[in-house]
Amino acid sequence: MKKSIYISLALALFVVASAEKSFACSCAASLEPEKKQVQQAFMNSRAIFSGEVLEINESSADKNSLLVKFKVAKLWKGELKNEISITTNKESSMCGYGFEIGKKYLVYANGLKNDLFVENCSRTTNMSNKGDVKYLNKATENHRLHFR
Repeated sequence: MKKSIYISLALALFVVASAEKSFACSCAASLEPEKKQVQQAFMNSRAIFSGEVLEINESSADKNSLLVKFKVAKLWKGELKNEISITTNKESSMCGYGFEIGKKYLVYANGLKNDLFVENCSRTTNMSNKGDVKYLNKATENHRLHFR
């Protein structure tokens, strides 16, 4: 009996000692209505646009990040450009968003004007999910940062 306890403790110690640092990305679900969620995301984002992914490359600045280049279709917030590049983490467990070349997305980006990033907890989504677009159009039509 004692032998099995010692073996179990030794095994547990080995697992803990050999484990690498692990990080987990968890997103809290909002109970707010969709309109309110979009309003908050609009206020808190540096740039909001729709576009098609042209390229995905490893970031030269950070080997754990990807640089994703978009051809911009529509801009709701931010600096108007034909192409916008953002970074995201390679791993979804590290809050990276899983973009795919050739697919179209609605992107909510944060960061600095020329150093935008996206996390998987943002409202970024595939363009087939167009629920946010009507609220974003209404916000920009009114030229205000809030919704009526």
